[in-house]
Amino acid sequence: MSADSGPAVLDEALRQQFTWYAVAKKEFQDAVRSKGLWVLSLVFGLLFVFPAARIWWEQRDSAGELDARAADVGMQFFISQFYLDTVTLVMSIVVLFVGYAALTKEKESGSLKFLLSLPFSRRDVIVGKVLGRAAVVAVPGAIGFGLTALFFALSPFTFKFGVFLWFVLFSLVLVVVISAIAVSISGAVSRNLYSLAGCAVAYIYLNFSWNLVVNWLGSRFSDTVGLSGPGRWQIVLFLKLLNPMQAYKTLTNSMLGESENTAQSARFAMFSQGEQDMQTICADVLNGQPEVQPGFFGNQTVCQGGAGGVPFYFSDAAVFVYLLAWVGVAAAVSYYTFDQVDL
Repeated sequence: MSADSGPAVLDEALRQQFTWYAVAKKEFQDAVRSKGLWVLSLVFGLLFVFPAARIWWEQRDSAGELDARAADVGMQFFISQFYLDTVTLVMSIVVLFVGYAALTKEKESGSLKFLLSLPFSRRDVIVGKVLGRAAVVAVPGAIGFGLTALFFALSPFTFKFGVFLWFVLFSLVLVVVISAIAVSISGAVSRNLYSLAGCAVAYIYLNFSWNLVVNWLGSRFSDTVGLSGPGRWQIVLFLKLLNPMQAYKTLTNSMLGESENTAQSARFAMFSQGEQDMQTICADVLNGQPEVQPGFFGNQTVCQGGAGGVPFYFSDAAVFVYLLAWVGVAAAVSYYTFDQVDL
């Protein structure tokens, strides 16, 4: 049996089992031929390695060794302080850029008619485009993560492989989610320019505007219908968690903690309200134990884990479901709009 027989058998099995596989494979193969894919791998690697490398350089002593306190800085610090924003602000915009023309380019060129004349349904095209475009970013992203893991394994920093693995898993899930959103937008419009504009709006709204709108809605609930206290903040938190970027961040932050009830502090960190409201959010929304502690800018409330844990609809498992739901919703919208288009 030749060395290539194993991959060839797997490839044929996937082709026979999943009708969308051929579409996804072609999407990825077209990207692999481009040097941009490997440049992207290097860029991601540098983005993740640079913060730790800079601290290593700045905190070393005269002998070139890293200060003991700096060496104790673990993956939790770098993920929460640097990597989460790198994924949501940089990697997500790359995914949107890769996916915005997934369908509109073929609509404009007329090649979509030929594709659909082959034994592929519109659903096969949608699923194949989402997974293929996601793989275009996921593969260089995984290479970048691999380079980062290698750097930390060789560095004096404390490296916890399990923590890093969770971060990588959630990041790749987010890549699929954003890819589904991009393909959904591409399937709903007729031209590349419209799709690019739609993806730009989605990027800005998800990263910068969603929480502003949710906070405004919370104020309106309080002012117009008199909904205040725990009820108001439960709705606000639920709406915040529906944002895939926020769901990804709070889910990852929850996994970074080492105590049993890290979900409380991860969800609590999504708020920045007055002291009384923060105590209400901790005690009555998250089932935690609020504690007022002196801080640099005055007293601040911290949320300690309670005995019962967060309500199930704010739990890590529920947040992960909310994140995954975006794939289904985006794919369903994309299929509906794409199915209505007269090619």
